[in-house]
Amino acid sequence: MSKLTRRHFGKGALVSAGAALAMPALTRPAFASDQLLIVQWGAMWIEVSREILEMYLDSTGSDLSVTWEQHSGGSAAILARIQAEWPNTQRNIVSAWDPVFRSMIKEDWLEPVDESIVTNMSSIPDLFVQKDSAGRKMTVPLSTAGAFWGYREDILPDGFDTIEDLLRPEFRGQVCIPYPVNLTGLFIVTCAIQRGGDEFNTEPGWDFVKELAASGAIGQICTSNSEFINAMATGLYGVGFWNNGGWFATATNFPVVIKNRMPDNKGFLYNEGFSVLKGSPLEPSWELTNFFARPEINELYNMNLGSGPTHPDAKANPLIADWFYGPDELEQYAYVADFDHLGIVLSDWNARWEREVLPLIP
Repeated sequence: MSKLTRRHFGKGALVSAGAALAMPALTRPAFASDQLLIVQWGAMWIEVSREILEMYLDSTGSDLSVTWEQHSGGSAAILARIQAEWPNTQRNIVSAWDPVFRSMIKEDWLEPVDESIVTNMSSIPDLFVQKDSAGRKMTVPLSTAGAFWGYREDILPDGFDTIEDLLRPEFRGQVCIPYPVNLTGLFIVTCAIQRGGDEFNTEPGWDFVKELAASGAIGQICTSNSEFINAMATGLYGVGFWNNGGWFATATNFPVVIKNRMPDNKGFLYNEGFSVLKGSPLEPSWELTNFFARPEINELYNMNLGSGPTHPDAKANPLIADWFYGPDELEQYAYVADFDHLGIVLSDWNARWEREVLPLIP
């Protein structure tokens, strides 16, 4: 595994997940305090992270050496890799989403955040932070993402005020939705909330889903970002419930309105950020993490990701500035689901969908 310092190359090294697994297992004592292995997504995430690392090294004069491992097969796949190596995993910082963090916390793999070093945590809304059973903060949120209802304004200039409107004849065949297993089941949750339920009381939601299916409103069921983006680009569908990444790609080409402030529903938030695995060099891990959480760095990190910053003083990309919430709006409009519970019920929900909903779609 290569380790390149700023002195030698000027960039953190990148190793694929497969290459990392091919290396001989190293125990924790093999790591020096100035060496970190960070797991991050590829593409724009790895690019901006490398840029921020260089800024950190330049501003601190640190000789920290960072090796980058890229997520492969989705961020949840890292759980199996860590499990297979634990407690001798070579990884130190893992960038992931809330559902993955919940699993890591349950396995007791993470260090509690040291707020004496990660001083920017005091500004990040508590709602964004994943905690353990003792109430300790276990993650440092860097990006706010979400699943939202929205529509293409060029196709449906009058839009809709509530998702109850989607049952009307003019919306027949217009709606793109995910399978329950996608978006961690949040489509079922939004339907449940619409009728007074939540993720623990989904019967009202299933009633709404069946009405939506029987009305003929469902025109496309998507299983990936690319499917949603392509579907919304065809012009055949005007309404969708999807994540901000899919909506961001759509909004770069078409006028989009995100319905994230409806009085009878919610915007469903989840966060991406950093966590530190037990046995890691803590001081350099937390110092680098704190740098990523600084408002101007948090703004840079998110500007081209289609996600919202977590620091209140960081500005969002103007294209999505209205998609997320100020701290004073979170209680009224935002919803953070219980991802532990969703992980338990997803397979049952998918089976129920196949059994009870699909037959109703014309």
